[in-house]
Order: sequence, then C-alpha cells, then structure tokens
Amino acid sequence: MSNATRFTVTADSLAQAAAAAKTVPGLNADAERFTPEAMAAHAEWREKHTDYRSKVRDLVNETFGLSADRNGWAAGGAALTAIKNLAEKNGLIEPKMPPAVANMLQTTGESMWTDKSGGTTGMFDIAFLPNGAEKGGNLRILFDSAKKPGADSSLVDLKNGGANAQGALAKIKASALGASLDSVGGWSPGGTANAYALTSGKNGGDAEVFGMVISNNADEYARVNSKTILETIHSLLG
Repeated sequence: MSNATRFTVTADSLAQAAAAAKTVPGLNADAERFTPEAMAAHAEWREKHTDYRSKVRDLVNETFGLSADRNGWAAGGAALTAIKNLAEKNGLIEPKMPPAVANMLQTTGESMWTDKSGGTTGMFDIAFLPNGAEKGGNLRILFDSAKKPGADSSLVDLKNGGANAQGALAKIKASALGASLDSVGGWSPGGTANAYALTSGKNGGDAEVFGMVISNNADEYARVNSKTILETIHSLLG
C-alpha cells in the first residue's frame, strides 16, 4: 500500500511497547513479538481497516438516507448482519488482520462483525444531533427477522393505553422481541420515551408484531421511516 504509515522502530521503542503491553489484560507482552515488521504490518492493516469502516459507514448513510453531519447509527444482531451483506454486495470486504499482527497482539483478529452480528433479532439505532433550534434525539428499532413486515403494516402507539396497545405490548414481552428489549434496558408506558409496535395492520389480538420502535424526540421520523428501514434490512438479509 503506497500511502501506508511507516514506522522507524528502535530498541527503546520496542521496550516501551512491551512495557505498555503489560497493562493490557490478556496480552502477551513478549517483546520478541513486537518486531519492526509486525508493527509496520499493524500500522498498514489499521489504516486499511479504518478506511473500510469509513466506507461502510458512508454506504449505510446513503442506503438509509442518513446524514453524516446530523446522524450517527449503531447496529447489532441481525441488523449488523444485514449491513455486512450490504457492504459485501457493494464490493467492500473487511481486511483480515495479518497473522504477524495477530501473533503480536495475541488475538484471533479484529472485526466489525464478530460477536455482534447474527441471530434472528436485531437492533438499529439512529441518533439525531442538535441543529440550531432543533433538539437532538434518538430512535431505536428492534425487530425479529423471522417476521417480515407486510404491505398493510402499521404503527401502534404503545403509550395510549388502548386494547391494541396493551395487546401488542403483551405480545412483545412474550416473544423474542421481549428478550431483545430486556437486553437494551426495557421500556414501560410510564417512561419518558415514546414507543410503537410495528404490526401486521390487524386489530387487537390478531395483530402480528414484528418490530418495536422506541423514540426520544424523533416521533415524526419514526412514523414516516420505521417501516421502510425494516423493509430495507429484511431485503438485505435475503
């Protein structure tokens, strides 16, 4: 790589690296692993990986209509699997950590996806940064990829206390979505955040719930975009 960062490694710098490594739990601080070649390989791999992550982030922003200046996002579970598929479909392949670097750091490698993707449930978070008089906010979408949104899907306001809201919330708590919700801190009608169930569009106990949206100062965006976001995620899961 022609523009890779280059290092001049001295005996002092190797000793310093080995000493610093002793403060990192689980890291083998054997100075022999901190060779000039391994450290240079690490710098080059880190540069490639940073560039890869930047391109993935730009692609996600473009795909979901987000702004690099006003939005941040995070994903987990099936949502992260969908983003990995999106990246690969667009020719973005994550650079693998070179064996010499993995040996130096005593790790099996580093990835955007390991231990964060997979499973049938997923989470996609969007942050909205303050902009002048506009307050910031955030939106969290939880979903079960085993249940796909239909053409007649709709949002049920879980705070209104009606029969549809109570039925939808009960279904969420009794499903895989409930476990996913618990893992991110839960939600209750008495909280400050608003929440919506994404349902099949039927009323009462007949409604199938395939997603949940938790909104902090992002209700309008949630009502307009949540279904489309989930449809896009499902299309990337295949």
